[in-house]
Amino acid sequence: MKKSIVLKFLFPLLTIVGLFLVVQFVAMPRLREMAVFGGTVVLVNFHEHNSLDADDTQVVFGGHRLRDENSAWVEYRGGLPRVYLNADFLQENIDPFVFWDAGAEVLFISSIYEMLEFSPGSEYFLVNGSPHPIENGIIHRNGEIFVPISIVHGLYPLIVEYEDQYNIVVVTDATAPHTTATVSSDTYVHFWPGSRPVAAELGVGETLTVFPGEFGYEHGEDSDFARVRTKNGLVGYVRISHITNLHTETPILTLQRNTILESGFINNNIHAPMVWQGNEPVHLIWESATNHDANVINMQTPLHPSINVVSPTWFHIDEAGERLISVASQAYVEWAHAQGVQVWPLVFDAAPARVRTFLMNREARRDAVNLLVDYAERMNFDGINIDFEHLMRADEGPYKLQFLRELAVPMRERGIVLSAAVKVPIPTNAFYRRDLIAKTVDFLMLMAYDEHWTTSPVAGPNASLPWVRRAVENMLTDSYPEAAVPRERLILGLPFYNRIWRTAVSSGEVSHYRAMGTNSTRAFFAERGVEWIWDYEVGSYFGEVSAFEGGETVIFRVWLECGRSIRNKMYIYEEHGLAGAASWSRLFAIDEFWDVLSEFF
Repeated sequence: MKKSIVLKFLFPLLTIVGLFLVVQFVAMPRLREMAVFGGTVVLVNFHEHNSLDADDTQVVFGGHRLRDENSAWVEYRGGLPRVYLNADFLQENIDPFVFWDAGAEVLFISSIYEMLEFSPGSEYFLVNGSPHPIENGIIHRNGEIFVPISIVHGLYPLIVEYEDQYNIVVVTDATAPHTTATVSSDTYVHFWPGSRPVAAELGVGETLTVFPGEFGYEHGEDSDFARVRTKNGLVGYVRISHITNLHTETPILTLQRNTILESGFINNNIHAPMVWQGNEPVHLIWESATNHDANVINMQTPLHPSINVVSPTWFHIDEAGERLISVASQAYVEWAHAQGVQVWPLVFDAAPARVRTFLMNREARRDAVNLLVDYAERMNFDGINIDFEHLMRADEGPYKLQFLRELAVPMRERGIVLSAAVKVPIPTNAFYRRDLIAKTVDFLMLMAYDEHWTTSPVAGPNASLPWVRRAVENMLTDSYPEAAVPRERLILGLPFYNRIWRTAVSSGEVSHYRAMGTNSTRAFFAERGVEWIWDYEVGSYFGEVSAFEGGETVIFRVWLECGRSIRNKMYIYEEHGLAGAASWSRLFAIDEFWDVLSEFF
């Protein structure tokens, strides 16, 4: 073949090859990415891929699209969008103390120092009872409560942005580090690493929000991907090799926001500062006093020198569940103060029906708070102890917490210690939310007794050592996240009484016979010829006697609380460095209890 003919064919061929190489060089990242997925990447609409209605506003928070379709709502006025966040979204993700009182139709939002009240349709909202004007209020829509971002921005350090292209509301924590990156090569945003459908195409120079540490291999896929959010709110995965200029900083918008509250942004993920300023641990004794005569009788016996707090049972909910009944005594307060002992009167519920009615009545709660504040100021109380232990249903838990929040604000303002007695945590009473109570009050008293209650079908100890230890540890760890409490706020409750059990020999039926103090229990069993045996596993003396009673033979059993058993429980207190101990009650106290407790206080 002639040279000219060869060149005639070779030159076009070289040109084609050259152009191909240029195209390949320019498009190499995209081609490589396409090759990984078998050749063709399919662009799929965000709503179609997730089977979403385009009219349903989506919320992206913390790098994840929330699955609840009611997390936000957008309405247009004058052609401009007005964005609202669902109160449930705020409560679940931002502030656990956001509370909608359905009966009163009031949305409560509280800080450590303020209680805010918002009502749908109102041009005002309340801060600690004082009205303030508001341009755009909350909305009650289809059974849901929505809060405008004008309020959200004034209460929380959040950046809330609306991306109308995909009808997405992006919520960003403005106090957390924020990482951005620049697209360095044309690329795709994939719904999942390794998936062929993609959410969007990205060009060089576009900016992304990157969520460090959230890589594809966490989903069992390619570790070459990073989780990102685009400027218009789409969340997905981009190849790490296709982004550059990673930069992390804390958003500065927090400095530009005008807050609604003088105290600044609300941060309810921390514990309220302690009102209690004592360096010594709390050693509290509960004092049974259900009438005024009892106060007079109780003052006839001085408080033990190791005690620094006394809690008389002075307030209880009336039978109608509408108000608090008081037997408080000014003379008793002065008597205790003269001994250097603080007075934290106890408020108790008495019965499930009473506490439910009371807590779910906004006016009853408010009247009770005003009453307690009035008594505290007039009688010079040092604290208040709330003992609402008859909650039976999960929907009652938030109302108890709200009552404590409503009470905490005026008490903290006046320097009055607020505490609450709580039951031992078990899965069925997680709704008590001891973790949130601990962020509201100064101290929680763990009632580490009544392991076997009066209705128990079997006889058993009142507070066995393993049971008490497990209760304390569950309160201090994340094993029960709804119960996790800092050790410096946890007070160990001790029983000064015993439960005697009766078993009918003929039928085997077990019943609770009686609750007694230790000396009375010893006498009861000594009269029947008891032989006490130390139960090392339970951590107390065990006694068992037979008797003929009511025409049949019965067996009485008891696991005795005594100085030795109390000392073993106090070792748990000491081991975990708890805030103190509280005993029920002074009525059952004997010298050996005080001898033991004096070793620790």
